[in-house]
Order: sequence, then structure tokens, then C-alpha cells
Amino acid sequence: MTLFREPLLHFAVIGVVLFSGYAWLHDEQPDAAADEPVRVGESDVRWLKQTWSSQWLRDPTADELKGLVDDLLNERLLAREAEEMGLDRDDTIIRRRLAQKLKFVIEDTAQLAEPTDAELRQFYDANPARFATQARLSFRQIYFDPENRADAAADAQMVLAELNTGGKPEPGGDRLLLGNRFHDASELAVSGMFGADFARKVFAVEPGQWRGPVKSGYGLHLVFVTQSTAAVPKAFESVKGDVLAEWRGAKQAELSREFLAALRKKYGVELEDGVKAALTSAPEPKVAGK
Repeated sequence: MTLFREPLLHFAVIGVVLFSGYAWLHDEQPDAAADEPVRVGESDVRWLKQTWSSQWLRDPTADELKGLVDDLLNERLLAREAEEMGLDRDDTIIRRRLAQKLKFVIEDTAQLAEPTDAELRQFYDANPARFATQARLSFRQIYFDPENRADAAADAQMVLAELNTGGKPEPGGDRLLLGNRFHDASELAVSGMFGADFARKVFAVEPGQWRGPVKSGYGLHLVFVTQSTAAVPKAFESVKGDVLAEWRGAKQAELSREFLAALRKKYGVELEDGVKAALTSAPEPKVAGK
């Protein structure tokens, strides 16, 4: 009989077997949520209309609205059945999405908080570097490439001694594509070129004398700062909006830490011995310039 050779029939039979097997394995009394009908309320319809209008710049027609409601109902019905079948368990995508939604709830809670002017001023005073003009400097450098020298550190020390005693004119050093002279650069810009550790050390150098060697991700540098402009705090009133944004960001981070600490206490956290060993034996991350 050709009927039993039809792939569609095979698919239907397999589906019935799987569904029946699932029902047999999970033969439990339905909970209260399973008896709840799938509802669509007025707020859902308003949301559907607003979403449609923002995309198409017009209200949906009656037929279009009916289609939107049908789609929403179908989505909720399929989601309900998937939950009943346990398809949401051990699913990485669903787990991440649920965690993301809860994170958004925590962040929204922080956005609802309205600090007083006194709280904002206290935050402003406690974080002066966030609300100041950037320090800037001009400098030139001599680069020593460890790939092309047997002992770049010794070479740099020797040249440094000669420069500071006036024993020889300024040498060219090794070639660096970034150049040897930098004018009115911020610490962020220097960090982007040479690394944060290099930038921090260079911005601590007093102008007027060669210093180093300072290490970067490229190698070693002797540095001569020609001009330095310190950071200047901005008036509170001129950066009040920035202070509020920074305060809310800090509040979000604080709420997240507190909430996660409470969850750890509520549920408990256990790491298998192999996991603990892997974490304690993990190598230190490599940082350019170190």
C-alpha cells in the first residue's frame, strides 16, 4: 500500500507518539496556571496599535488589527504549550533572555530614583575626575624596539644618561609608525595609542627633562614632556545633567550588586571542586606594556 509510504503520514505518526510519550512521562495534575485562559487585554491592543503606528506612521485597519491580535494569541498559545512541555528548560537563549529582562527591571528601578541636589553634590564632590576638563600634554619620545635590540633596556638607560648630561644630541631611536612628537594630547588619546599604564606614567612626568624608560605594548620609550595642562574641575551647575546620569549609572550598578548578592543568599551557589580548581589556576590576563 502506497499510503504507508507517504512521508507526511510518517511525520504525523511520529508526532503523535512523541506527544503521547511526553504526556505519559509527565502525567501530573495540571496546576492553576494551566487552567488559566490565554487573555488579550485592552493594554495589549494599545501596545499593538502603538507598535504598528510607530513603524508604519498610521493606525492599523480593522483587518490589520485583527491579524495583530491573532498573531499575539498564537504566540502566547505556543509559548504556553512550550512551557507545559518543558521546552524552556536548559535553554541558553531563553535563560539569557530572562536574565536580560530582569536586569532591565533592575535598571528601570534605578531610573525611577530621583536624587536631591545634596545627593548630587555629594556624588560630584566624591568623583571630581569625572567632571573636570581633561589633562593634556605635549611630549616627544625616543623608541627602543626590543625585537631589534639585544638589550633594549640597557640601550635606553645609556641614552637617557647621555641626554640628561648633555653628552650627545638627541638620537632618533628606532622607527615607530605613531611618530615621535605628540601635541596637546589627552590621557585618553595617549592611552589609546600606547596603553593605559604608559599614559598614566607619562602624565606623571614633570616637564623639562628626559625620563624613562617607560614601557608600552610596543617596547621601551624615553619621554620628554614639553608642556602639561592639568585637569580643571567644572562648575557643578554646568555639569549637573552629567552628574545625574553618572549618579544613575552608579545606582544601577549598586542595585545590581545588592540584588545578585540577595539571590546568592536566597538560592545558594555551589561550585564543583574541578570548577574551583580551574578558577584558582586561571592565568593572569596579559596586558599590553607589562
